[in-house]
Amino acid sequence: MALAYALSWAWWVPLAVGGDVVRSGFTPTHLPGLLGPMLAALLVESTVAGRLGLQQLLRSMSCWRIGAGWWLVTLSPLLLTMVVFSANGLMTGAWPSVTDLGSVNGFPTLAGGAGVAVLTVLLVVVNGFGEETGWRGLLLPRLQRRMRPIPAVMLLTVVWAGWHLPLFWVVESFRSFSAATVVGFLIGMFSGAVVLAWIFNHTGSVLAVACWHAAYNLGSAPVAARGVVATVVTSVVIAQAVVLIVMETARGGGVLLPSRSAVNIDQPGHSRHTFEPDGDH
Repeated sequence: MALAYALSWAWWVPLAVGGDVVRSGFTPTHLPGLLGPMLAALLVESTVAGRLGLQQLLRSMSCWRIGAGWWLVTLSPLLLTMVVFSANGLMTGAWPSVTDLGSVNGFPTLAGGAGVAVLTVLLVVVNGFGEETGWRGLLLPRLQRRMRPIPAVMLLTVVWAGWHLPLFWVVESFRSFSAATVVGFLIGMFSGAVVLAWIFNHTGSVLAVACWHAAYNLGSAPVAARGVVATVVTSVVIAQAVVLIVMETARGGGVLLPSRSAVNIDQPGHSRHTFEPDGDH
């Protein structure tokens, strides 16, 4: 995914060199760089697998028929966020403002419910599809052709984390990271990658993992979520990843493994996925 790095860093590195700092608000912004993995995946798939491969990638990006249970899993970070906000508000009497709910570094901040709605759509499109089309939609299946899911997820996490590197000089929240925070960030990324691999491998849906990614960010990125809410949401994701890894190890595989038999994505006329997903797409 060198192309993803090149496309994203082409926007982020000039910001870093220019000393720009991305804060809440739309100027300056790092958002265009978040689209790099998606653009790279579309270009690579159309070049390597041709029209059929591109069509199947696009089909995965619109695959919504994954079953109610998987949609519950997909939206679980958002549901958890709502529960934590409610519990915190009932215990402390401190309820977040709508403006703070819609305020995220680099995103436009609008007043009222419109701000939250715009933020949600942008998170799905930019953070969700922008990243997941490349990382889970293209890279994960290719890695899983060569290794089992856990090693594949570990390698993907390294690539995914490295892609974020310029943001440590650009985005206000990243710039404030201590050494301990960076370690926590990497643990969180690996945990998220495990959960996302589990969802994608059992649904074949880029749409599902894009929505999970956006739902997670709604519980960790807004100004209103900083502190207790973000910590609880991230901790639950880490715990979920630990459970999945323990189950995968105890059963000798099968929990994270793609649902059905693999096919060779490099062969013309074959599915680009390494598996045939559950559900009717």
